[in-house]
Amino acid sequence: MSDVFHLPSLGRLEELSHEQLLTMVRRLLGEADSLSSRIAAVNEIGLAINQDLNLPEILRIVSKQAKWLLDFDYCGVCLHDEDSLWYVVDLFGCSGVWDSEKSPRSQNLGYVLKNGMTYLGDDESNGLFMAGFASQMILPLTHGDQVLGAICFGAKEKQVYTHDDLRVAHLLALQLSSAIYNAYLLNDLKMAEEGLRSYSEELERRNAELDAYNHTIAHDLKSPLTAIPLRTYMIRKLLEKGRTDQVLSSLDEINDTTQRMTLMIEQLLWLAKLRNPAENAVPVDVEKAVAAAVGRFSELFGSKGIKLEVMPDLPSVVGHVQWLEEVFANLISNAIKYMGVDNPAPLIEISATPEQHMICYRVRDTGMGIPLEKQAHLFEMFTRVHPTEAEGLGLGLSIVHRIITNLNGELGVESVEGEGSTFWFKLPAVS
Repeated sequence: MSDVFHLPSLGRLEELSHEQLLTMVRRLLGEADSLSSRIAAVNEIGLAINQDLNLPEILRIVSKQAKWLLDFDYCGVCLHDEDSLWYVVDLFGCSGVWDSEKSPRSQNLGYVLKNGMTYLGDDESNGLFMAGFASQMILPLTHGDQVLGAICFGAKEKQVYTHDDLRVAHLLALQLSSAIYNAYLLNDLKMAEEGLRSYSEELERRNAELDAYNHTIAHDLKSPLTAIPLRTYMIRKLLEKGRTDQVLSSLDEINDTTQRMTLMIEQLLWLAKLRNPAENAVPVDVEKAVAAAVGRFSELFGSKGIKLEVMPDLPSVVGHVQWLEEVFANLISNAIKYMGVDNPAPLIEISATPEQHMICYRVRDTGMGIPLEKQAHLFEMFTRVHPTEAEGLGLGLSIVHRIITNLNGELGVESVEGEGSTFWFKLPAVS
């Protein structure tokens, strides 16, 4: 751009001829018209970039149009990322010449970002942002008192930028600041909307769960609750008739009923606990967790003739001992329930193998197996593969799924109908 035109002194004006005065006026009018045209172009750029709230597109428009307004060999924008760290985007020329991390702390760019004030310089010293450019113009991008970044122009020749250039660059910076701020607002709005959408979906899922709870609990607890008063009435009549032998049988049936109800309630409570965030996981002695889980079913193993084989020296994992005990208890209970009445060799095996940074545990049984079409929904709540073979809410495997998921693990099943099933899960090994 041309140097600033200096008016001659009043005394000299009187000495100028008519032709000289006319030439001077024409030059002033030409420069005024040029400045007016540049300002109009800036306004057009402002309209364009404020119509598009996508930040990359805003910068693309600026890089394409700014060259019509100012002379520069380099143009770039300094912005901050989601972690509030400054970075430089090269819009024109010299891509990758300077350190994107150190440049925002350099004397010239750092001054603008810290103070929100314009920098005009001609220092070509190494270490500065835009080192090697004899003319430098760096303007802050601000919204109120907030510094959003800076737009930077550099030219290799000295004393390129005039006061008119500074006015044009300032107007461009104002337009760009507004567009960037609007783009940030839109991005924040999208993130908020996404958060609300996720929260709404979670609420819908939980409401669906609560509806399922209400229907299932009402159905599964109604029958045993109805049976207890009936049994107590029968006991009273038997006692009146002196038939104490049948009283003991009825008391055993009441005891079995209350135990089933207790198990249902315990499963529901476990499911409710798993809604809360998991506490910090710790190393777990899995052998102790398995022993505690197996102890719950010691009488059933004997009465049903089921053979149990547990691999020695089970490796430890990161988790919670109560949660791991519940996982094994549910898998063992599931295996017992669906072992089958006429099984000639009922067997449950518990084993583990290291897999990279994880431990894979397997609970294998020789039971009824699971039809292939039902395996996909096996870990959903209230799923009962063989409803006529066992009672309950069908929550056991969904509890296992939630525990393993909350511990950053994986789980699955391998099963062939009529040949048995192997449930497996992986958890992080103790480092």
